[in-house]
Order: sequence, then C-alpha cells, then structure tokens
Amino acid sequence: MGRYYNGDVDGKFMFAVQSSDAHERFGARSEHLDYIPYVVYRESYAEICAELDSIKQKGHVDKVNKMFKNEEGWNDEIQERYNVTDKDLSEYADYQIGLQLKEFFDNNPDTDECRFEAEF
Repeated sequence: MGRYYNGDVDGKFMFAVQSSDAHERFGARSEHLDYIPYVVYRESYAEICAELDSIKQKGHVDKVNKMFKNEEGWNDEIQERYNVTDKDLSEYADYQIGLQLKEFFDNNPDTDECRFEAEF
C-alpha cells in the first residue's frame, strides 16, 4: 500500500523513505490538517529550481539513477552494492517531486498556482 498525492501534480510517495510533507521543501503550504491540501505559488519557482540544484549537486540523484538503471527496485543488499544510502533514496524521491512542480509551472505558463492533496 502506498501514499499518493493528486491535483495539478500527481504521484506516489516513495515507500518508506519519503514523508507526506516533502512538498514543503519546495514552497508548498498546507492549507488544512485533514488530507493535506497543498498549494505552491509560481513565486516559489526560483526556490524550487534552487532546491533541485542543491539536491542534484550533492550526488544523490546520480547515485540512485545509476542503481535504477540496473535494478527495478531496491533492498539493503542492492543499496549496499551501489553504495546508495536511505538518505540518497529520500533525496532522490524529493527531487522527483520538485521536478514535477517545476515541470508543472514550465508547462503551464499562465497558471500562478499548483494545487494538490497528499495522503498522510
């Protein structure tokens, strides 16, 4: 069973490594305490790009991409073989969310906000 988010961006949180508030790292603001409705405003675009660059520069994304190029999933043994830590996986998962938000604004230039809900 997984946890999902949906709205202007849709996806599934990476199992056991990503929290439901991962979008907050990219400027999302929780609007309620139930299902966690979020909004990210276009004014956060520079923050989104800066956070993506920061994650990318630390090498987490490249390490996990290399692992997933050869493996369909992961476990402790696979992570050890590719020297991928839980932190690498968590940063990779957050990077994917940030990339989705960036692409939403890139693909919707006349939209000032991205709205979605995330499961607890």
